[in-house]
Amino acid sequence: MKKLVSISRALKEKNRVAGRLAKAREIIGQENSKDKSLPRRVDVEATYAEAKMLEERLVAIKSAIAQANNPIVAKIIELDEIKAEIAFLNGINVKEGRFEEVAYGNKIVREIEAVVGQARVLAEVAELQKRADALQDALDEFNASTKIEIEIDD
Repeated sequence: MKKLVSISRALKEKNRVAGRLAKAREIIGQENSKDKSLPRRVDVEATYAEAKMLEERLVAIKSAIAQANNPIVAKIIELDEIKAEIAFLNGINVKEGRFEEVAYGNKIVREIEAVVGQARVLAEVAELQKRADALQDALDEFNASTKIEIEIDD
């Protein structure tokens, strides 16, 4: 049955349908081709038909969400890029200082310098996280207040 719901609710339904689709596909993969002497635990044809129906529902839900998100697509993209930048910054090697190592029986002293140091990374991540939080709040508000019509199980 089609129902008018918030984008927040539609996103939950999308995840639920995607989970059911993944499970159906997993079952089909496990049960489709078997030795004739072994019984099948499920009706593969019925599960295949269910997977096709779930796939169609998922496309419809994702399409409705995408169309409704048009006014905020720039914020969604910006948030994704900020998250990617935070992950990048957190992965940078910021090791600095004087280090001693032993190589081939010889003691070697290395002076390591980071161009982008730990303090800078921490400061930039903190600023990016503030912006990400503000964007996420705006997206959450939009998702809670914007309604779309989708097929949904009660």
